[in-house]
Amino acid sequence: MNQLAMLVAIVLSLNGCAGMRTLQRNLDVAHEQTSVAGNAAIRGGASEPIVVVVERVDTGRIADLFVLARPGPFYFTLPAGRYRLAAFEDRSRDLTYQPGKPAVLFGTSGEIVLDAGEHRGDIDLTIDPDAGVLIPFAVNAVSADKTIEKIPSLQTGTIVTLDDPRFAPEFGSLGVWDPLRFMFEVGGGVYFLEEYDPTKTPVLFVHGATGSPMDWKYLVGKLDRSRFQPWFAYYPASPHLDRIGDQIVRALSNLQTKYEFENLVLVAHSMGGLVTRAALDYVVANTGTGRIVNVPLFVSISSPWGGMASASLGVEYAPVVAPMWEDMAPGSAFLTALPKTPLPAECEHNLFFGYRSEARRSREANDGTVTVASQLSMPIQRQATRVTGFDETHTGILTSEEVSEQLNALLARVAR
Repeated sequence: MNQLAMLVAIVLSLNGCAGMRTLQRNLDVAHEQTSVAGNAAIRGGASEPIVVVVERVDTGRIADLFVLARPGPFYFTLPAGRYRLAAFEDRSRDLTYQPGKPAVLFGTSGEIVLDAGEHRGDIDLTIDPDAGVLIPFAVNAVSADKTIEKIPSLQTGTIVTLDDPRFAPEFGSLGVWDPLRFMFEVGGGVYFLEEYDPTKTPVLFVHGATGSPMDWKYLVGKLDRSRFQPWFAYYPASPHLDRIGDQIVRALSNLQTKYEFENLVLVAHSMGGLVTRAALDYVVANTGTGRIVNVPLFVSISSPWGGMASASLGVEYAPVVAPMWEDMAPGSAFLTALPKTPLPAECEHNLFFGYRSEARRSREANDGTVTVASQLSMPIQRQATRVTGFDETHTGILTSEEVSEQLNALLARVAR
């Protein structure tokens, strides 16, 4: 479960063993990666989906696709190499390029060379429907599933059960010390329990550090499945939290392009609340009033908005530092910036916190993992529509009948 303090102790104990060396190798790979970022638009103000695509020249295969439900920012993380970068208007919403679809190339040929550790930003890809530009390589929906060896695919609507072996507890810890293996062998992204149903409002459940979709089994079991469709974010916890949030946005953008849903409810536990708020901030900062998905309700449960002292210990004493510890340390740049971007105007944030600790002695009120003071960090609390406390522990709150009743009452309001 989401015991960050325990997690830090475990990883610190890995000093000198295979686990710590694996984490260092992951960080070395991340340091060698390149990034490409910019904005994609369509001249004339059209609002059709845009697919931005990169092809690796030496293999002739698609490296990655970035799907935008409407014009906006894109980004890629790639190994060093020689690529071709292009974008096209996807009126048919099939993630496939055919000659005749309005397109644009980066520069005159699309080619871009990326050296190890290089970061390219502010790339403008503006599609001119009248220009007649042709993309000189094949692009289709399945061509990015198994592509470059060092880039895993992103799950977007894979149908599972909550008893799926990929959601076993050991994989939550794997996502901290070996996030690359997690992404390749387990699979991050957004999972479904059933085929998409346009008559139901999707509810995205976001787990905390070392958690998995399995954590939501009790609350989802109490959900009105005739009106709501549960979706589940799944991610490795080691990266910086804003990067995790960006990946969730990316998966949701793919799903919105495919299904054109209009409303989305967000429910998050522990560190997942911070990840979810980072995703909301990204959407607001990059699309503003141009958003085409409404988020009427955001429920955070036992989230450490003020950070955790245990994360500071990891930063100070661990020989290898997981990036998420830096973000979770009290007073970090990430935590300070989080409330500075306002929530979407239609979004009600209901802040749930727990205050039952099984420890006999404690300096501060807490839920066994996170202090009450951190859960009730004032900058976040001021932005909440309602703050509700529960006599529950950090993990027990996810199997609380009272929490279930409160959550379902909030969802009923959304359904009306």
